[in-house]
Amino acid sequence: MKSPLFKKVNRSAEKASIRFNKRMISFFTCILVSVFFWLLMALSKDYSITATFPVKYTNLPKDKVLANTLPESIAIEIKSSGFNLLKYKFKRQRDTVLIDINDARSLSSRNRYYLLTNSKIDKITGQFNNDIKIVKIEPDSILLNFNKKISKVVPVIAKLNLSFENQYQQADSVKLIPAFITVSGASDVIEKIKQVETVPMNIKNINSSVNVKLAVSITSDLKFVEFSQTTIQALVNVTKFTEGSIDLPIEVDNLPSGLGLKTLPDKVSVKYIVAFENYEKINSLQFRAIVDYKKIEEGNNKLKVQIVKSPSEVHSIKVSPEKVEYIIRK
Repeated sequence: MKSPLFKKVNRSAEKASIRFNKRMISFFTCILVSVFFWLLMALSKDYSITATFPVKYTNLPKDKVLANTLPESIAIEIKSSGFNLLKYKFKRQRDTVLIDINDARSLSSRNRYYLLTNSKIDKITGQFNNDIKIVKIEPDSILLNFNKKISKVVPVIAKLNLSFENQYQQADSVKLIPAFITVSGASDVIEKIKQVETVPMNIKNINSSVNVKLAVSITSDLKFVEFSQTTIQALVNVTKFTEGSIDLPIEVDNLPSGLGLKTLPDKVSVKYIVAFENYEKINSLQFRAIVDYKKIEEGNNKLKVQIVKSPSEVHSIKVSPEKVEYIIRK
C-alpha cells in the first residue's frame, strides 16, 4: 500500500508536467503566429522571377510561308507581389503568350523581317493580370524568313499492314476519304512533293470490314508544309472467301493456217479464291485457258498455259499443270 507522502509527491509531479505542457503549447503557438505574419509581410512585397511561357504566333500572312523555325517559348521576367508570383513559380502548364506577326519590321533583304519583343512589352503585358509587370523578354528579337506560298493537290498513300483470319480477305482496294489533299508551302518544297503517306498502322486478325483514322506522316522535310487536313479515313472492305476449282479445255492462239496443235493433256485444272457470296456465280464460260504458238522455243517441247480471261470476282488463280507438252500436225 502506497504511503500518503508518495501520493502527495506524485500529484505535485503531475501538476508540474501539466504546467510545462501548457507553456510549450503557448510557446509554439507564438512561433506559428509569428511565422504566419512574417510570411504575410514577405509575400506582400514585390519580387521578380523569370518564367518560360509557350508562344503562339498570330496574323501570319496568308500568301507567304515561314522558311525558318520560330522559338516555341520565350523567357519573361515578371515583377509582382509574392502572392501573385507563387502561381507562376509553381504552375507546371503556363498560359500561352500571343505574338502578333503584324508587329514585325521589314529588313532590307526581301521577305526577311524581325520582331523586337521588348518593344512590345506593353502589348504582351495586357495578356497578364493587371498586377503583373513585365520587366524583360528573351529572346529580345525574333527573325522571320518568308517564302512565297503555293498549293498543290497530291494523292494520299495509306501505309496499312493487314493480316486476316482464315478464310477472310480484303474484298477490294482500300478506300481513302479523302484520297487527295492540298499541301501548301514554299515553292521549292511543294514542287518536290508527289504524294503524302500516312503513319504506318498494323491491324491483325481481321474478320470484318475496318474503318480507321490514319494520321498523315509529317516528316522533318515537311515541317514547314501546311496540309488541308492531317487525318485520313480508311475503309477496308472484308469478306469471307472460299476456294473454287474448274477444269478448262486448252485453246491455241496464233496457230498458222494449215497446222494443228494438240496439247498433252488437253485440259487444265484452275483453282481460285472467290468471295463466299459469289461462289455460285462462277462458271467455266467466264474463263479461257490458252497456249501461244508464237511462244514455241526450239528444243523445248512444252508451252506455258495462260489464263487470259477470268471473272473480276476471283483472284489468286493457280493453274495445274502450268506447262503442257504439245504435238504439231500438218
